[in-house]
Amino acid sequence: MERSAPLRPVRLLAVIAIAAVLGMGIGLVTGCAVPKGAVKGESTPSSGVAGTVFAPAEGVYVYVYKKGADPYGPADVILHAPTTADGTFLIDLPHGDYVLVARRRANLENSGPMMAGDQRSQPVAVQVRKGRKLSLNLLMNTKEDTEIRSFTPPTEWTTAFAGMVRDPDGNPVEGARVHVYTYVQMSERPKYVSERTGPDGKYIISLPKGGTYYLAARNRFGGPPRIGDLYGRYEEGSINPTGVVVRTGEKREGLDITVFKVW
Repeated sequence: MERSAPLRPVRLLAVIAIAAVLGMGIGLVTGCAVPKGAVKGESTPSSGVAGTVFAPAEGVYVYVYKKGADPYGPADVILHAPTTADGTFLIDLPHGDYVLVARRRANLENSGPMMAGDQRSQPVAVQVRKGRKLSLNLLMNTKEDTEIRSFTPPTEWTTAFAGMVRDPDGNPVEGARVHVYTYVQMSERPKYVSERTGPDGKYIISLPKGGTYYLAARNRFGGPPRIGDLYGRYEEGSINPTGVVVRTGEKREGLDITVFKVW
């Protein structure tokens, strides 16, 4: 479909200033791995997970999420040191239900967006019981550039945003994702990310609870926007991002976002 006018450009430097640290994870470095918020000096739990990662075995970080959390977002626990040649790992965790994911980035960092060629395992649910070490093997797979993120929100997530991603002419944009942030600077890793929009440009994204959120749409997941990318923030006639207030259990609709080509 022909468009009547080219996309309005957005200056790259301005966008990078907002999104320079997209994809930053949470690195926890006390001991082997500890739950977020653990108090220094507390005794190490005697329960946890011991396992091995395969293909590759070395240089892999293991990430732990609480049950019901998005396993593609920031982790509650990150294995402090990457696995060595034997691929084994040990994470002490208190009694509870968790999801584990193993990741290996080509740059050997423990945080940041996963890029094509990086490797990771599928999320694996585990039950950790007091005084027991669970045995687990994680199989690594290579991330494809065309891979589409798939996260099914828990049924109790009844809070949601919905709308359409458009170009400056009002036409629907296919292949965009909506990123949800909790800070107006929108410089941290997004808390939640939608699936890609279809030909109708529509999106819906579920949240665990109400609050004030900030929305942006883009056609590429991870890292700061690059030249040629499509990027835009939800704004209600303001040059600043507009905070969207939603109550727990409420679905806010009509939150349309216009994206522009970065140059």
